[in-house]
Amino acid sequence: MHRDRFYTKPGLWLATAFSMLSLGLAAPASAADPVKIGCALPLSGGSATVGNQTRVGAQIAVNQVNANGGIKALGGAPLEIVFADTQSKADVGVTETERLITRENVAVICGSFNSAVTFPATEVAERYKTPWIVVGAVKDEITERNFKYIFRINNKATFDAREQIDAMDLLGQESGKKPKTIAMLYEGSDWGRSHAGNVKKIAAERGYDIVVDEAAPPNQVDFSNQLLKIRAAAPDAIIVALYTPDHLLFTRQMMEQRLDAPFGIHSVGGGMEDPAFYKALPQAAVDYAFVQEDWQIDKIKTTQDPLMLDANKKMEEELGYGLSAYGAQGYSSVYVIADALERAGSADREKLRDAIAQTDIKDGPALITGYLGIKFDEQGQNTFANGVISQNLGGERRTIWPAQSRSADVKPVWPVPGWSER
Repeated sequence: MHRDRFYTKPGLWLATAFSMLSLGLAAPASAADPVKIGCALPLSGGSATVGNQTRVGAQIAVNQVNANGGIKALGGAPLEIVFADTQSKADVGVTETERLITRENVAVICGSFNSAVTFPATEVAERYKTPWIVVGAVKDEITERNFKYIFRINNKATFDAREQIDAMDLLGQESGKKPKTIAMLYEGSDWGRSHAGNVKKIAAERGYDIVVDEAAPPNQVDFSNQLLKIRAAAPDAIIVALYTPDHLLFTRQMMEQRLDAPFGIHSVGGGMEDPAFYKALPQAAVDYAFVQEDWQIDKIKTTQDPLMLDANKKMEEELGYGLSAYGAQGYSSVYVIADALERAGSADREKLRDAIAQTDIKDGPALITGYLGIKFDEQGQNTFANGVISQNLGGERRTIWPAQSRSADVKPVWPVPGWSER
């Protein structure tokens, strides 16, 4: 089905909010008490660049909502966001979640990117009957536990893996050339193992042979052993699931060793969705790489939406680069919460939970990530969640899958040239 990656009907209120933001006007004064939103993110440690992109995206959305008059159903109550640093550690995430709920008395929580943190932290939220909007974390089981207070806007791991294999199938159909063998390298916590399990299942169904299945411990200082295994197996394609620091090191060493994979490197987001990753590497290191993206990055060039353009500008001013998948996800989560608050007419956690469960968003800024809608199933998973596959062509990530979202000027390179041919 064709999916228009971004909404096209911002409406009058969007223009009004943008005008206020452009003029530097403060949010309208309100006597209503602010609604406190908790947001647990990795603001330090190995995933800090991602966590801070999400933080900035969420804060931009809060500022836009407040500039537009706050939550009108609550008398113009402004949003107040309280951030907590999980440090990408499960125990810290659990402790910080409890602090947000019991000490900060937040109405709702968003976060927390790392699946290994989100999985136990959401158990705390469920126990305290506090709604949680999952941001980034894809471990399937997060929304497969019959929980009532946990909701996820983005893909789960099964969807990510299927999209990667779907893209390989499509490129194979278009070119008549298709990989037969795949090597997998993934970080060894919940996210990586969940993705690897799904890839193995789907690859077997589609006739691909997994010839390397390698989990990597975090914060490695050398990937030589893994690269030796991959070289010995000589796979046609390599699927990678690594967070930014490890992905940087692996990519540098792969370039230094001139390790070829005829049908390319295929990253499932992670480091290859992080703008900091590209700032730290020469273009040659990422040429022709495929990335499973959580939003269509090349659409930012053509959008006319004033709020999206404002968010892109604010991200660039604060971080040195524009909107990323992570910034967009943080931004979207706040607008989903704002929508639920308007419908609930209350910041009561139980009423807010019920309103989130009944979410049915078909347009507006919550869809900045490009989904056709946001509607949760009985487990709290957005039924409209999807991503795209990009390829790095001439220094830019361009969408190549699904075919309907591919621009007319984009021609995938498949197979990819070896190092000696570049």
